[in-house]
Amino acid sequence: MEDYSILNDLVSMKSQPSRIMAMGVGGAGGNAIEHMWKMQIEGVNLAACNTDQDDLDKLHIAEENRVLLGEDGLGAGNNAEVGAEQAMVSLDKVRDLLRARGTEMLFLTAGMGGGTGTGATPVIAELAHEMDILTVAIVTTPPSNDGPHRCAQAAVGIEKLRKYVDAIIILSNDAINELYGDLPVEQSFERANDVVAFAAKGIAEIITHKSNLVNVDFADVCTVMRGSGSAIMGVATETGEDRAEKIIDKILTSPLFGNTSISGSRNVLINISVSRSDGLTLNEAHRVRDRVQHHAKYEDEDGNIVYTNIIWGMSIKPNLNEDEMEVVVVATGFNNEDRVIIKYRTEDGEGVQQPQPKIVVEEQGAEMPKERVDEVVVAPTPKFRPAPAPIMRPSRNFAEIEECKRTPAYIKHNITLSTAVKAHQVGGVEKEQPAAEPDMPQLF
Repeated sequence: MEDYSILNDLVSMKSQPSRIMAMGVGGAGGNAIEHMWKMQIEGVNLAACNTDQDDLDKLHIAEENRVLLGEDGLGAGNNAEVGAEQAMVSLDKVRDLLRARGTEMLFLTAGMGGGTGTGATPVIAELAHEMDILTVAIVTTPPSNDGPHRCAQAAVGIEKLRKYVDAIIILSNDAINELYGDLPVEQSFERANDVVAFAAKGIAEIITHKSNLVNVDFADVCTVMRGSGSAIMGVATETGEDRAEKIIDKILTSPLFGNTSISGSRNVLINISVSRSDGLTLNEAHRVRDRVQHHAKYEDEDGNIVYTNIIWGMSIKPNLNEDEMEVVVVATGFNNEDRVIIKYRTEDGEGVQQPQPKIVVEEQGAEMPKERVDEVVVAPTPKFRPAPAPIMRPSRNFAEIEECKRTPAYIKHNITLSTAVKAHQVGGVEKEQPAAEPDMPQLF
């Protein structure tokens, strides 16, 4: 059992009024919040809602930030409808908590596919929407081997959630497993919590970590997130001369992006963190932005290049190593036509369309017990949007260009400079003497 006695002293700090709250819904959501608590995420209230009292009691967050949904505390029995009903019963308690903490931005974290997370999260999101709270959902989809019924239930929950959140980030458990490889069960769950926690932490700390150089404020985040729909978020660290290019390529090629592209994103939020204020040059910051812009821009119907709106900031994180750079990228405002749609057919013959992450769709082959996949329809990508260019390391970086400028031309072009000589007689012995210097070409 881990000793949290020191961290327990910080519990009261976590329940102080703050404009940002991260709320876990259900078992998986609560686990992610517990993980954030261990990470001591700054400037964010941590809360949890669950139909299972035992799960709530295991959390170390402030007791007043734990909300029991329903009255019996026995869970939702993997039934999303029960989860939604239990949330409606306790909606006033959730509203009181949001008001008491002065919440202006809410991160909802949940695992979709089960009962409480799938059913209660859309209900809480609708409440936050009515209270005009900027709401970002960060949810995970079940592994494909959980079966078609659980995947279908997750898809229905995600579609309900989309209606009420400003932005939604969907993380596939299959992609998380691909990212970290085959791990023991406990470590695999920890990695999933890592990803969810870093997503919320990365966006929240763009606001809470301030610098006297370039700040991204709450209004900037609202510009990017408000009513943006699907969002993609990535965070990575890198070192070295070409870290600006390497770190963006690392983020954009992560399995968590689900093999999608940021091409066509209307807004991108970038936060660059270093350990010291003099640890980042303006040129390096521009290279980060240029790298993102290269992959986000696209051509419209008339062949004009459409550039994304990039908002960027810089923060100081002393915990980073001296040569380390951390970058958070949040891309939003994608064309909804790019979504993958699954058509489900129920036993009574009714058809319903539900969006689903592609990685789940491709591996979903078994027949559903009550409803089955009828067909998968991928909405066509507009003809005028070209496929994104392959991500490649730059052939030459800024340091190499500066070195080239400092190198004399005769060395760069491998020219050998020599003095011509001619022979003459001195006392019967032939000697060599320098000849008159010819006109030399201008090399510089």
